[in-house]
Amino acid sequence: MAGTAPPPPNQNGGFDVQPVHVYHASGLVKDAQFAHAGRASALVDALNKYSQSAGRGWGAHNFAVAYVIVTEKFLEAWGRSVVSVGGAAVGLTVTANH
Repeated sequence: MAGTAPPPPNQNGGFDVQPVHVYHASGLVKDAQFAHAGRASALVDALNKYSQSAGRGWGAHNFAVAYVIVTEKFLEAWGRSVVSVGGAAVGLTVTANH
């Protein structure tokens, strides 16, 4: 069937998307969500190996304080992005259900 053109749009100017295709897209997005979450987890695990590498004194303390601030922002952004991808998957599933 390679090279076969898709059917023309319907008379309303729209196009026909079968629910099975939307379910498939939802599954792909869901899988991407798990992959995305896994990559960030691997980064956090790798960085945890160096949690005590700053040394002693005020310089090390100031570095640790700044590191915590950056880490909190990273984890918040990461969490929101994982939830957003999941929301897209759920939205596609709901759309396919209707």
